[in-house]
Amino acid sequence: MKRQPSRPSSASNFAPLIDGLLVGLAGWVAYYTRWSKWDMPLGYLSVLILGTGLVLVLFPVTGTYRSWRGEAHWRDTGNALPGLFAVTVLLMITGTLTKSTADFSRLWMGYWFIFAITALFAFRWLAAAIHRRLSGGQLPTYKVLLVGDAPFAYSVAERAGKASDANWDVVGLVSPNAEFHEFESPSSSNASAQGGDSTIQTLPRVSLEQMDAMISKPAPAIDEIWITMDNSAIDRQRRVIDFLQASCITVRYVPDLSMLALLNHIPSEIAGMMVIDLNASPLTGSSSLIKTALDMVIALAALVTLSPLLMLIAILIKQDSPGPVFFRQERHGWDGEVIKVLKFRTMRENGGGADGSIQTQRGDPRVTRIGGILRRASLDELPQFINVLKGEMSIVGPRPHPVALNEKYIRRIDAYMQRHRVKPGITGWAQIHGLRGETESLEKMQRRIEFDLYYIEHWSLWLDVRIIARTLVGGWTNTNAY
Repeated sequence: MKRQPSRPSSASNFAPLIDGLLVGLAGWVAYYTRWSKWDMPLGYLSVLILGTGLVLVLFPVTGTYRSWRGEAHWRDTGNALPGLFAVTVLLMITGTLTKSTADFSRLWMGYWFIFAITALFAFRWLAAAIHRRLSGGQLPTYKVLLVGDAPFAYSVAERAGKASDANWDVVGLVSPNAEFHEFESPSSSNASAQGGDSTIQTLPRVSLEQMDAMISKPAPAIDEIWITMDNSAIDRQRRVIDFLQASCITVRYVPDLSMLALLNHIPSEIAGMMVIDLNASPLTGSSSLIKTALDMVIALAALVTLSPLLMLIAILIKQDSPGPVFFRQERHGWDGEVIKVLKFRTMRENGGGADGSIQTQRGDPRVTRIGGILRRASLDELPQFINVLKGEMSIVGPRPHPVALNEKYIRRIDAYMQRHRVKPGITGWAQIHGLRGETESLEKMQRRIEFDLYYIEHWSLWLDVRIIARTLVGGWTNTNAY
């Protein structure tokens, strides 16, 4: 199937309006479900109109309409969840500031949120089904011509062939120098043994003059050109770009960042120059505001709801052993800033190792009777909701390590400190996968860091929701918690 124009389509321009109508209709149906009548009073109607308007503003800026090629419809719905959460939070804040929350049914709000998610899911499922039917169930095919140096060009071609977001059909390799024609594919000698892609080895080699003839035709046989040249080959790059100046074909530059990879690769502009952030945090701008607002709402609700339990735990700690109720420990927070993390005290006051240099071990004699119960159920972490309200932590994020523990591993594990590119969390991706408790070996800590970095690179509000849900259904306790 031929590639569609890259400019925004009329359908994408109407997408926020469609979602706004779906969310508004969901609120109307929710009102009927709650009150068994369609006539909505002015107050409810005003909230409905406000919510619909917020959808039009917030959905585009929260990544709802980013490319969904190759994604399942449920994942496309997940792209809309940050915007929907933002709309909900702003409506709650508006109600609090105007002191009108008591005027509206909380059950109606709950129905509205559930029906909105259902409507967004159903619409995207239907749109995906129609798209599959019209396209014959096939992904669009993009014919790509690679221009560049052999080793990296072959790597790009192999990755394009394995991609699932579209059928990238690499139709040829263009080299600005003669060495390219003499290069042998690194997988050609052992393709049979290692499963190398034989189609890459047989790709036709094209000269710059032949490429110029291909793209000069009224209807070019290729859709895109990818420049995959060595970063140091400035003269050859200029020569290639001169050939491409007279063409309207989409040209993409694929930089070789394999030696510079840290975390995310995000392009930005500084002082009029294009730069690539090698360890940029995904939690910036609207994403950071939405996550912070959600953190504050959850932390405040948790502290209010759990206050009787918190008081009971405090009393039990005081009766069990002498010492303070809370334990404060310096740990690294966002961007490596040292913060004091709150926990319920679970050890004897003179137990030693307060700086975190001595990790808790199974059967540790320093742990009190009540402390053992609290640690196994992770109830000792509950005071960290206060850290969240102070803006020092998040509900979800890499668990903060004691400063002494960080100093032990900072030079032994690659990219160790990159886990501090986001706020530390009460729960995290590593914790719900059982990577918690004592890290008595380098391999265990390495595994935990891998999960932390995966979370940072793949962050989304939907991922946070999944982690919170899994924590609530059992992630708060584990055999490694002692």
